Amino acid sequence: MFKLPKSRSKQWYVISIFLFFLFLCTLIVSRLLLNVDMDFKQLVGFAIISFILSSIIGIGGFFGKTTFITISFAFFLIGMSYVLFISVTNLHDGWSDITSIISFLTISLFGVVIGVIAEIIRTLLKKKSK
Repeated sequence: MFKLPKSRSKQWYVISIFLFFLFLCTLIVSRLLLNVDMDFKQLVGFAIISFILSSIIGIGGFFGKTTFITISFAFFLIGMSYVLFISVTNLHDGWSDITSIISFLTISLFGVVIGVIAEIIRTLLKKKSK
């Protein structure tokens, strides 16, 4: 599988920057696939969303929360796939632009919550076994 960088490694900055551009490109591509006009305001909004999501993964990784990172990133990938699926298939005719963003954010938020819960359980089980 993948080998994650060590806790407090500067490689997490690079990963965060990569994820920022990955999330931003996904959101922009979804708009292009739906032929939705984008203005500067929407681009800034997408950049803020991408920055927050990439920072969540970067901060979690920087502090060595591997369970949280793995689960959150898996849900982020599912969310990105679903955004692109909605955009390509025009699943919700007339509402695809809004539903794709809301779905992405909902799936991502769900992943963060599940990741935090899993990390707490892992930490408690680690302490209990010692």
